[in-house]
Amino acid sequence: MENIKELENKMIIEKMGEHRTFYKFTEKNKLGETLTVEISETYPDNTSKHSLPNLWKEHGFTNKLYDSYLNVQCYVTDKEGTCWGKYNPTEKLSENRKRKVINFDYLLEVSKENKQYLLDLIYKMFMKANNRKV
Repeated sequence: MENIKELENKMIIEKMGEHRTFYKFTEKNKLGETLTVEISETYPDNTSKHSLPNLWKEHGFTNKLYDSYLNVQCYVTDKEGTCWGKYNPTEKLSENRKRKVINFDYLLEVSKENKQYLLDLIYKMFMKANNRKV
């Protein structure tokens, strides 16, 4: 993992509210793309049996009830100015490859360390990109 200060020197951090932040990376990758990552801290009301964490646990997607989790969106703009959702470890293609679903391996609770881990992982995926496949 990169040192947090080294990574912070490669981005502009824009706090949009108490629990929502945009991280705009200043470097382009080999494909000439730019990257903005939005991370929202989510604190669900688990007193409701219909909360997402309750449903995830009930249906076997997780083995614990999440009191908080990080919601990640990645906005990647290519040389032509088209914006794509790429390099997001918290999502993956479904089994039939027709839609994106949550990648529960990267569903992490709210913490400074987990934010750093996800930002570092996303940045590495972004910088290693070498083809235009979405």
